[in-house]
Amino acid sequence: MDLRRSRLGQGYYALLQAWIMPWLQRTRLSPNELTAVGVFFAALVPVGFFYYLPAGLIFLALSAVTDTLDGFLARAKGSEGSSFGAFWDSTLDRVSDCFYLLGFWILFWKALEDPFWPSLLLFLALLGTGLISYTKARIEGLGGECAAGLMDRLVRTIYFFLWGLTVACWPSRAEGALWAGLAAYLLLVGLTVLQRVRQAARTL
Repeated sequence: MDLRRSRLGQGYYALLQAWIMPWLQRTRLSPNELTAVGVFFAALVPVGFFYYLPAGLIFLALSAVTDTLDGFLARAKGSEGSSFGAFWDSTLDRVSDCFYLLGFWILFWKALEDPFWPSLLLFLALLGTGLISYTKARIEGLGGECAAGLMDRLVRTIYFFLWGLTVACWPSRAEGALWAGLAAYLLLVGLTVLQRVRQAARTL
């Protein structure tokens, strides 16, 4: 699923290009520093979820937008395609994923007396999330091609935001929304990993 090429995605990128990039180019931030800023916002997501759920959602949105802008800044500064930049961005994306899922673990911990089962399932969610990235990198490292997949980075981030927003909008049904969101996430992540394993079998 490649939202970047959809009409909605193109509109989002045009908005960033018109309203945020002119200001960002005047700063002294490098693309790699901007990537680190995105992880800083991601690290605040669990803190926000603990104290005030809407604050966590704001931090998640800021992290996601910053993750988008580092690519824009790299192109603007002529550093697009940097091998270290690609490595740095991909590595810190995995850190951000961990912080996002930690935020949802905190929501479960606050909602349930015994968070054993959500802890176990969120561990599996973290494993599946890592496998999505690893399988893509491994296929491409072996000379194959890997499509974006069902739950690529952008789709996962949007999913996390909508999941948290659902919990925030219906606090009386927060526990049910947490469980439903986790079940759907596990299913979608599992399907994505399976999709990439099948693609590896076809292309390698």
